[in-house]
Amino acid sequence: MKHRFNLPIIALMLLTYVQARAENIELYNIYFPPYAIDSRVLQSPSEQENPDGMYGVDIEVIREAYKSQGINVTFKLRPWKRIMRDVEAGLILGGVSCRPITSRASFSYFSDPVSYSSMVLATTKDYLGTQPQQPLNALLHHKTITMAGWAQEAILTDHGISYSVVNGISQGVSLVLHRNQDIFMTDKESLVYVLDKLDVRDQFSLYTIENIDYKQYGVCFSKKYPDSKRLLQSLNQGLQVLKETGRTQALYQKYGIVAPTTTP
Repeated sequence: MKHRFNLPIIALMLLTYVQARAENIELYNIYFPPYAIDSRVLQSPSEQENPDGMYGVDIEVIREAYKSQGINVTFKLRPWKRIMRDVEAGLILGGVSCRPITSRASFSYFSDPVSYSSMVLATTKDYLGTQPQQPLNALLHHKTITMAGWAQEAILTDHGISYSVVNGISQGVSLVLHRNQDIFMTDKESLVYVLDKLDVRDQFSLYTIENIDYKQYGVCFSKKYPDSKRLLQSLNQGLQVLKETGRTQALYQKYGIVAPTTTP
């Protein structure tokens, strides 16, 4: 007696089995457009398909990279200083979007680059003149603000430059426009995203910084968290898959991110 097999049903059963067997992990991030965006703040129907409501270039690249390795990742919002504290303590697997800086090396494994950004000095229109690039020591003579817990803090501290901190890009923009702060040192891509949303981009000048080029974002994995090395390797393997298929570049273009020709 011959048996007939329904191939579509078998394929569906296999897919369901694979999905059920897929590993599930959690990573933590801040609200950081265009790298990490919470759809509860900015509604987008296509992104509502993700149960955690998160999207953005880093979110999508990491999600797809892990998916290629049979791993499902959920993203959760948390303040950045708390993320780094919990990564250091081994309470969470890792933080996104994280720069691989020296101060984090003692407690973090760094993934391959997920995305890139460039640092800028943001001021009211032509505050530092019309030259598009400025030396970092120009900040010595002005009131400077930067994001709390971000890599810019380490740079300013290392160069002996006084600064104050803010807890959000929008807050930094408001302080420069209305509260007698001179310069906001931050990441260009995220800043431009916010300036466009607030419709104040024409009121600002953005200056690149001498001797500071593109910087990379990735995942900082906790050295104390169980199995973090394996999950780091899985992400790196998935990132390579996306790169080879051209998917990474397509996601960069979707969010207006420019990758440097060489890795920093």
